[in-house]
Formats: sequence, C-alpha cells, structure tokens
Amino acid sequence: MRFQKYLKRNVYTPYKYNYLDYENLRERLKKENFTSDDEDEFIRELDANIKRVFGFVESKHSEFVQRLKVVEKKPSKEIKAKIKEITGEMRHFAEFIRINVIGFKKLLKRHDRDTSYKLFSSYKPMLKGKIRSIEDLDDLIYKSSKVSLKVTKMKKKKSESNCTFIRRTDKYWVHKENVIPVKFYITQHLPIYVFSKDKEKSPYSSWNKDSHDTCISSVYFDNVTFDLYGERLKKLHHSEAIRIRWYTSKVPDVVFIERKRHEDGWTGESSKKLRFMISENQVLKYINGEDVWDDVKRLNGNEDVRTLYEEVQRSIINKRLRPVVRTFYRRSAFQIPNDSSVRVSLDTDLCMIKECSDAEIANPAYPIKRWRRNDINCEFPFRNIPKNEIIRFPHAILEVKTQSLDETKPKWIEELINGPLVEHVHKFSKYLHGCAALYPFIQDIPYWLPQVSVDIRKDPFQPDVDKKSFKDTVLVDIPADSEPSNSEKLSPIDVHGKRISIPVRVEPKVFFANERTFLSWVQFAIFLGGIGSALLGLGDERASFSGLILILVAIIFSFYSLYLYLWRASMIRKRDPGPYDDIYGPAVLVCVFLVAMGLSVFFKFPLKRF
Repeated sequence: MRFQKYLKRNVYTPYKYNYLDYENLRERLKKENFTSDDEDEFIRELDANIKRVFGFVESKHSEFVQRLKVVEKKPSKEIKAKIKEITGEMRHFAEFIRINVIGFKKLLKRHDRDTSYKLFSSYKPMLKGKIRSIEDLDDLIYKSSKVSLKVTKMKKKKSESNCTFIRRTDKYWVHKENVIPVKFYITQHLPIYVFSKDKEKSPYSSWNKDSHDTCISSVYFDNVTFDLYGERLKKLHHSEAIRIRWYTSKVPDVVFIERKRHEDGWTGESSKKLRFMISENQVLKYINGEDVWDDVKRLNGNEDVRTLYEEVQRSIINKRLRPVVRTFYRRSAFQIPNDSSVRVSLDTDLCMIKECSDAEIANPAYPIKRWRRNDINCEFPFRNIPKNEIIRFPHAILEVKTQSLDETKPKWIEELINGPLVEHVHKFSKYLHGCAALYPFIQDIPYWLPQVSVDIRKDPFQPDVDKKSFKDTVLVDIPADSEPSNSEKLSPIDVHGKRISIPVRVEPKVFFANERTFLSWVQFAIFLGGIGSALLGLGDERASFSGLILILVAIIFSFYSLYLYLWRASMIRKRDPGPYDDIYGPAVLVCVFLVAMGLSVFFKFPLKRF
C-alpha cells in the first residue's frame, strides 16, 4: 500500500485538519520542468505544513500535561475512566507525530530524487530539532502512569498454591520509531513499575523522576575459548552465564554477582537466575579465588547464598573465566504491583562493549588485574570508545513474561505481539550477540545476527524494495534511516563462512527413541545368544562350535549397540546437528552374522569329499 493511501485510511478524525498536505505537496513535484519558482513555491508550502503540524503537536502536548494535572486532583472513582480516555488519545497522538515525520521525510527524498534541487540534508536537522524541541513524549507516558498508580489496587502477595503455573518469556525487537507507540500501548493496560521498599505502601508515593527508568550494566565472564558462550548458544543442559550487575549509571559500592543456569524443559526443572551482593572493592579478590565470605555474609544477611557463592567462584577459577563483554541499557518496566501474571520490560539504548582486549585473548594473564574497564564511564552513548570495541544495537528489546494455568496470554498482549510494532526473536540474548559481534574469530553465531540489518518495520506503506538485504556482511549498528549521530556509524561484521546456530529443543521422545533402538539391538543379540546356548547344550562337537560362533557374534552386537547408544545420547545432549546414522556398522555386523551362519552350516553339514 502506498503511503498516500495509507494516510487517507488511517487519519485520526479529531486531528484530520492538522496532518501534512501530502497529496498537494507531492503533486507539485510531478511537474516536468521544475523551475526555481516552483522550488520556492514548494519550500513555502512545505514550511507552512511544518509550522502547522508541529504547532499543533506543541499545543496538544501542553494540553495533555494540563489534563493529567486536572485528572490527578479528581476523586479516585473518576480517575480510572479519565486516564483510560487520555492514554487512548495519546496513543493516536504518538501515531500522528510518527506518520507526519515519515511523510515529510518521504516528500524530501522524492524532491531530491525527482528535481535538480537538494533539500533533505538541510531539512533533516530541522525536523530532528522540531521533535526534540517538544518535551520528551516519555514524559507524558510517565505522568499518565503515575496517575494510574494512584488508583491501582495493591494486590497482596499470594503464597505458593498447589496450582502449577506455566511461565513463559518471549523477546521482541522494536524499531526505534515504534518505541513511543509501544509504550503508549502498554500503559493503557499496565502502569510503569516503580520499586518501593515498603511493600504495603502504594508505589505512587515512591514516584520520582528517576524511579521509572533504570540504567542496567552487566559484565559477563567467559574464558578465552568462549566455552560458556558455546554452551549457551546451543542451550546445553546446565549451561551457565555468570555476570556482575549494577543498576545505576555509576558503579555503586555494592554490586550483584549473578548466575543464570539453563535447564532442559523435559527434566521438569525450570531455568534459574540466582545472585548475591558483594562489595565492589571485594570483586577482584573474589574472582581471583580469595575468600571474601565475611563481606558477602554481612551484605546478604544469611547463609543461604553460601552454596551459590562457592559454586560461582569454583566455576570462575576452574574454567579460567575473565570479563569479556559489558552490556548497558535503559529499562522501563511495566507491572501491576504484586501481580506477576503479566510483566513487561522495554530496554532501550542497548550497547555491548568489549571488555577483553585482543592481547588478553592471545596471552591471558592470571591473576586477573581488573574486573571491568576503567577507561570508560557508564554514560550513554559512550562516545570515547573506539568503534571496533562497541556495538550500539539499533532496536529496543521488548520482553514479555506471562504466568498462567495454561499458555494463553491476555488479549491485549496477543494484539501487541501479532501487530506491526514488534518482531519476535526467539531466545534473543544480549550476551551472545555481544560476543559474536565483538570477537570476529568466533565461528558459531546466533541465528538472528544476519537479521539485524533488515528493516523490521511492518507498516503496510513500507514497500519491500526498501528493505535491506545481506550477503556476506551484516550491519550491527544504527541504520541510516534512524539518523545516527556522527559517532554512530554503521559497523560491518563479516559473517562469511561462519556457522549460524539454530536453537534446537530436545524432546524426551528423542531420548526414548534412542533407547528403543538400543533395546532392539540387545533383543536381537539375546536371540542369537539364546540360539548359541542351545547349540552348546546339544553336546555335539560341531554344534558346540557353531554355538560359540553365534555367542561371540551376539557379544559383538551387544557391545556395538551399547557404543551406539552412548554416542547418540552424547550427540543429543550437545545438540549436535548430526548425522546420527551409522553407515558402516550395520553392514559389517550383517556380514559377520552371515559368515557366522555360513560357518555354522558348514560345520554342521560339511561338504562331501570326492
């Protein structure tokens, strides 16, 4: 569908007189002989449209701010209906801004393509300035969410019941142009989560300008051969991810050491994330094997984390782990207080930073001298970092966690994830993406890496020809259409000759099939052994010799089937793509069986001599 037709079909009626006059401006560009007078007239008309559209945006933004202030003072009974009405209109407002900005961009690009004059480069900063001159649209989201929290009924935490809940986590990419619409959509159903130390007190009372967005930094550990990366990539049973995490823009005095362990679903166990607190000045001692339990016990207040403390330190020492990748992002969380049935988080400004230099990879030194880079701060967008040591991810990450008695999701969640605003990426991992992108020598890469350069927007007016394709390289930084700053240039990564790892789920029936195959071989060996034993019992010399041959073949069959069973079981656990068939073994065994039968017949019925 062309943009012009899409615009006509999706005009929000209350705003219909404030949209850009796309049809009129486009008609002006269709003149065959486009003169300087036509250019001046086009510029005047374009400026008038920009002034009208953004003048309306500024006035409407101020109107929303005032309406929210009025609603906040109303009785609680009236607030819920009013806030739903306002957030619904704000969603249309965000779409109004988005579609008009896209319209202006399309007109300027068409102008530069169809005429001899160039305007896009000169208007591009102005359009960005117009958007930035308006107060951040996030401010409207936060204000509306704050008012919603005022009337949100606090749910008491329920104790664990005998009901078995199905917990599911799904991750999606969100194009930067769709972040604001997604936020508006979510806040119609969930308030922004605000952490409150007093669980009995409404989060509304804990609200402040910094309580709704959290900067999260994590330093991930691995060895120089990236064994943990490989295990996590293949989703092996008990594969680990070990990281140090903190939740402010600056490294605090106390940080968290976390371990995520993957469990196969067929085992009946769920994957777990466990962590404990540790003083920042004790981290280096801990990862080098020194005992800092007294500090950890003081911060955590009990002995419950002792096992985790020892297991993580043992893994770091035995596997010779060191810091390899740092991730940074800004998280907005959405959740009804004390209700874990639906939890949504949106991570923006995602960056992956190289923590281990090439020299350290080539010649790792022990003990480790630092647990994080000291030459950078924790402030986005990290402009002082060399381009080959940072990945600025082009999309936001939406994470949806649901908990229910079955696998059904709320209707509004289904509408969001099946709509044009998000792109599902199964089992996306910031750690795996960072390792694959920052360390070129890694040969196995996540399946989504080549997709990063593809335009994920699904708007019906986006033609397929605008989508970027990839051949030997992918772009893992902000695309040009997202208008990056000068320091955010595209960074190509060569994926030629690398293996794309596809996540494989191993069902219990796969192991059972392997066991059935093993038992079939054993059954056949028992059959042969039984015949051989019967022949031995006849007492005849020739029969005994034939029986021994059959028993020997049965023993060979048994050991061979055991070897195949163990080999295939190991391959399945490692998620090895195969092949799993044995080309030569069955043929050899059949030949041995035929020879044994032939010898038995020969000794039982020897040929007459002439």
